[in-house]
Amino acid sequence: MKSFFEWHEKMIWKLSKDFNLSKYQVLILTWLEGILIGVLLCKFVF
Repeated sequence: MKSFFEWHEKMIWKLSKDFNLSKYQVLILTWLEGILIGVLLCKFVF
């Protein structure tokens, strides 16, 4: 699981550099990603 988190962090920062995003914008995007994943899990798993 640790390797997944490391991979995810590297991908987020790589995309932020590609799209020229600030740290605040990355924070908002990852927050929205978490909400989306939570909704999908609740809808299809529980």
